[in-house]
Amino acid sequence: MERLSLSRLLGPLLIWLGVIGAGVLAGAMRGVDLGALGMVGVILSIPALLSLLLTGALHKRWAQAVLLLIWTGFSVFACLVGGLFPLGLTFLSVPAIGMMFYRGRVVEALVLAVIGFVATWFALGQVDVPKVLQDPAMTLFQWLGLLATLALVVAGMIAGSERRRTSVLSDAAPATGTRWRDGVSGGLFEFGRDGALLGANPEGRAQFGLDGVRGNVGLDTLSDHEAARIRLAETADLARRRGEPVDARLSLPPEGPGDSYGRWIDARVTPLSSGGMLLHTVDRTDEEARLEALRRSETVATRDAQDKTLFFAGVSHELRTPLNAIIGFSDMMQSRLFGPLPGKYAEYAELIHESGQYMQDLIGDVLDLSKVEAGRYTLNPSGFDASDVVRSSVKMIRPSSDAAEVAVDVDLPGDDALLIQADRKAVRQILLNLLSNAVKFSPKGSRVSVRARMDDGALHMSVADTGAGMSATELARVGEPWVQAASSQMTDARGSGLGLSLVRSLAELHGGRLELDSALGRGTTATVVIPDLDRDERPS
Repeated sequence: MERLSLSRLLGPLLIWLGVIGAGVLAGAMRGVDLGALGMVGVILSIPALLSLLLTGALHKRWAQAVLLLIWTGFSVFACLVGGLFPLGLTFLSVPAIGMMFYRGRVVEALVLAVIGFVATWFALGQVDVPKVLQDPAMTLFQWLGLLATLALVVAGMIAGSERRRTSVLSDAAPATGTRWRDGVSGGLFEFGRDGALLGANPEGRAQFGLDGVRGNVGLDTLSDHEAARIRLAETADLARRRGEPVDARLSLPPEGPGDSYGRWIDARVTPLSSGGMLLHTVDRTDEEARLEALRRSETVATRDAQDKTLFFAGVSHELRTPLNAIIGFSDMMQSRLFGPLPGKYAEYAELIHESGQYMQDLIGDVLDLSKVEAGRYTLNPSGFDASDVVRSSVKMIRPSSDAAEVAVDVDLPGDDALLIQADRKAVRQILLNLLSNAVKFSPKGSRVSVRARMDDGALHMSVADTGAGMSATELARVGEPWVQAASSQMTDARGSGLGLSLVRSLAELHGGRLELDSALGRGTTATVVIPDLDRDERPS
């Protein structure tokens, strides 16, 4: 709905009141009765005064309808009081007021004026209406009414023409006769060859606070913020030189105390073949606020994760000293260094030693994983034969596999060395974790297979077991810290869920990967790919 500004309506109304005032003054100078003059002035001034009272609400349809009815009612009253001829011309005041709105209102005003005129003509033919004004006041009333109406018609035509020529806030269609701007999401502005704004949709006017603004507006004066004006001007110049659309982001300052971030608007300037330009703007303030909230949440989460990692590392380090003492003393008791132990005590010493060893392995995994997560685990690449690491790792796991009654088979490429540039300690730790998991969760009498090959400049190590296996859902989560598959919980073996997570992290530090292939009832195959690191390109 078009907003009819007070300044546009004020001119014609002041002309109406000025004509009335001049006529009353002329009548007073000619000696017309002052009482009659006052009545004439008041009656003729009423529609203009009522119109002024409605100016604050004239952007609403009901107020525009009331305004037209006021002038129609005045015209009917004037004809009933002073006669249809010549005061029937006062009905021209209705379309004169309508001309200050958009075209549809002018049509409505003409229809209303015709209906009022016909109804008055019919009423005068049926009813004898007494004249409330006496001569010469009646003559003055007739002449002032006619003169004021003609003046209002001329002023309305001028105001309507000015509105169509300069108003940049009109909802009416542009010169092309279309209303395409209102169908576009975001703000849309059309500028002429001279840079003057030809039209804008409501969302665009709201973005730049143009509601209630009059006068010529251009691309260089669209925003009140200097940086935004410069940015728009530069973007428009670049689009004109390139002959294609150019995007830009505008940063507008905060609008008040409650606005902490200001506003962000994405703008696209598109040059037209006519020499003008289209400006499409989309307010991204809400999106930027959400992104800022996410960035803050990410910062807090990262800081919390680092604090947690440092806490685990500190606690694990402090636990190692007393744990080494426990393992050492239990080892002395197992070896009967100071004499034999009673039956139950020997069994307890063995349990203490096993539990201490398990805790030491767990603390080692926690420390290593904490270093990886904190970015403090540094690889020390060196050249070595991976076959030696595989054989030595199998020897280290052999006591555990024998105790679990699980056979370990090794498949290496004959006498060919598996030479690779990598961190030897990390590769050994990867293999030991995979072997430990495979033995730990394999049933008695089963077999675990270890295989190593060089393929396309990378070491491929796989450990396969014939255990319970994992479902697709479990497989997707295994490798996360502290996560175990449900099948692992059906065994008596203890596990923290850190082994595969550490294997994955150490492999990725080398630029490699961990691949898991498993299904319920057919075991699991874990494959680690370690690229051959160049000595001059060590990861930090």
